[in-house]
Amino acid sequence: MAQEQGVVKGDTLSKLSSAGFIVGAILIALGSLWLPTTDLSNILEAQRTFGEQAVRLQASALIITFGYWAVMMGMVGVYRSIVERGASGHAWAYVGFYFHIVGVVLWTVGMSLDVSYPAAILNWLAASDTDKAVAYSVVTVLSPAGFGRGLFPMNVMVNWLAFFFLGIGMVLSAIYPRWLGWIGLSLGMAGWLLGIVMTFTGRESLFSLFAILAVLTLLWWLMLGICMARKAW
Repeated sequence: MAQEQGVVKGDTLSKLSSAGFIVGAILIALGSLWLPTTDLSNILEAQRTFGEQAVRLQASALIITFGYWAVMMGMVGVYRSIVERGASGHAWAYVGFYFHIVGVVLWTVGMSLDVSYPAAILNWLAASDTDKAVAYSVVTVLSPAGFGRGLFPMNVMVNWLAFFFLGIGMVLSAIYPRWLGWIGLSLGMAGWLLGIVMTFTGRESLFSLFAILAVLTLLWWLMLGICMARKAW
C-alpha cells in the first residue's frame, strides 16, 4: 500500500474515518436544521413547542447523536495517524482524542435529555390533577433552564478543547495540511472561551455565536473528511 503524508492508501480505518467526518457533519447539519425552533428563554413557550413537536425533537436529537458518533470515528483516524507514527505533536493528539471521547459522552447525555424532555412534557400534560405537580418537577429538571443549563456549556468547553489539542497535534505533525490544524486550533480556542462565558450567562443569549461556531466546525470536519478520503481511497 502506498503511503502519503501519514494516511495509508487503501487502509480500512482511514476510509471509515473519512466517511465518519463527512457523514457525521451531514447528519449533525440535518438534525440541527430539523430541530423545532422556539425561544428557550421563554420556558412556557418552549414547553408548548416541544410538547406539540415531541417526535420531531426526539428524532432530531437521535440524528445529531448518530452524527457525533460518526465524527468520533473520524477522530480515531486522525488520532491513530499521528500517535502511532510517533510524529511530532503526538502527545497533543493523544490528549485531544481522550478529551473528545469525554465530549462525545457529554453530547450523548445532552441529546438524551432532548429525547426525555418532550416525553416528560407529554406525561405532565396527560397526568391527573393529583400527579401533575410531580410530573412537572420532572419537566423542570430536564428543561434547558434546569439540568441542561449547566450541561450545555460543559459540552462546548470539553468538545472544543479537544479540537484545540488535536489542532496543535495536526500542526506539529505535518501529516495533514497545517492550515487544517490551524483551523481546528482556532475553533477549539473560540469554543472553549464561549463555553466559559455561557457557564455564567446561559446559552440563550449567546446561542447565535454558538450556531456560527458550529457551522464553521462542520465545515472543518467536511474538509478533514475530504482530505482523508483523497489519500485513503
